[in-house]
Amino acid sequence: MVSIYRQKTYDMGVIRIIEKCIPGNYGAPGQQRNKKQKRTPEDIKKQNHRNRCRKVQLLILGNFHPGDWHLILKHAKDSQPETYKEAVKQRARFLAQMREAYKKAGLTFKWIAVTERGKKKQVLHHHLIIEDIDRNGIRTTELVKKLWTHGGHFFSSLYEDGEYEDLAEYIVKAETKDECGWCTYSRSRGNLVMPKPKVEIKRHRRWRNPPVAPKGWYVVKDSIWNGENPVTGQPVQHYTLKKLITTGKGGKGDSG
Repeated sequence: MVSIYRQKTYDMGVIRIIEKCIPGNYGAPGQQRNKKQKRTPEDIKKQNHRNRCRKVQLLILGNFHPGDWHLILKHAKDSQPETYKEAVKQRARFLAQMREAYKKAGLTFKWIAVTERGKKKQVLHHHLIIEDIDRNGIRTTELVKKLWTHGGHFFSSLYEDGEYEDLAEYIVKAETKDECGWCTYSRSRGNLVMPKPKVEIKRHRRWRNPPVAPKGWYVVKDSIWNGENPVTGQPVQHYTLKKLITTGKGGKGDSG
């Protein structure tokens, strides 16, 4: 029996994110449409976490590039803020100063940020994803060192051809983020674009599990997720494709 499913493809050049699901008005292959299921609090929590991870991953892929920065801002021992709220205020002041400096240079400042405690609920610090700029008198690394006066800083370059799924997971994980146990990352407004997917309705006997990459691509290890829609009970599949990079010597190299 032929089934109908919806496929969303987010195409970011060397990375493609694929999402497949059975539309709510269709049943799974060979089955009647299922009745809607009542979601448990745990179902909702897991679904919200997956949605936040995917959103941050798409924001990173759509707005930042290899060579941009995963920046960690630290507080010196003698200047640790007394509360989490105060730490967030200090981060906000820093971001405002960065934004103003960029504005004066005719540039926009793109960022994603979250404040975190250490595993022992101590030592507040901040994680940011920012562009690496070296033009119009702005050099990002030097500006950060000048404006962040509360402690040290650590720059880690976003890696080549990264799919950034692990980084997005880290940004949104709640365990050591907000005091209430809920992660609320922040982002610059008005200058970050959310990639739009190509949406297709497919008619096949079933989708492949595990998925098979098209020629010139491969499925990223550990990116495959098979589950079900917590509302409809219908199957869902997510995975990431990465493009194979030609070495230029007649062979093909792994792009990551």
